Amino acid sequence: MILIVRLQLVIIALLLPLLTCGCATNALWNKTQLDAWNEPADNPKLQLFDASRQKDFLVVYDEYSERHDSTRTRAYLLNQNEKRVAQGRKPHFVSAQRSRELPPIPVLQTLPAANTNFAPAVYTVISTNKQSFTIYSNEQRTNHDLPVYNDGWGTTGRIALTPVAVVADLTIVGGFLFLEFWSAGGLNGVTITTK
Repeated sequence: MILIVRLQLVIIALLLPLLTCGCATNALWNKTQLDAWNEPADNPKLQLFDASRQKDFLVVYDEYSERHDSTRTRAYLLNQNEKRVAQGRKPHFVSAQRSRELPPIPVLQTLPAANTNFAPAVYTVISTNKQSFTIYSNEQRTNHDLPVYNDGWGTTGRIALTPVAVVADLTIVGGFLFLEFWSAGGLNGVTITTK
């Protein structure tokens, strides 16, 4: 009876890492310490340019990198990247130098008063939290979010560390099996000699 119980424990110990992905491996893939986000800076210095040849707008803004604790200027074509941004994915960035060739679109902090003569054909109003903006064009208005996305290095780090985590899990299981084998009398009659 004791032998059957011990055999069941050994089988459970062997299957446990497979069923739970191991303690170390599971922690590696489920903890978020390796993740870092890129998002608009507190003051993104939003600029918009008319890229009408591509039937698009060039968005230029300052992005904050959580991993590097730094800010850098980014640029992307709005319509081409709208779905990627909405899905929380990194847009396909282009050089901010492209803005030199394009006419700027006014970026305002608030809507112009209704009784003013200020009425450009196209203008932008940035939101108060500076994470999104609205483009006003003729009678239309469209809302857009600035990109917020995971930088992807966490996944790369997890892939690199997975073999180490698997070895740690197997070492734990091996140690458990060794102790189980030892306590079951599996080493009775075996002498270990050292020189």
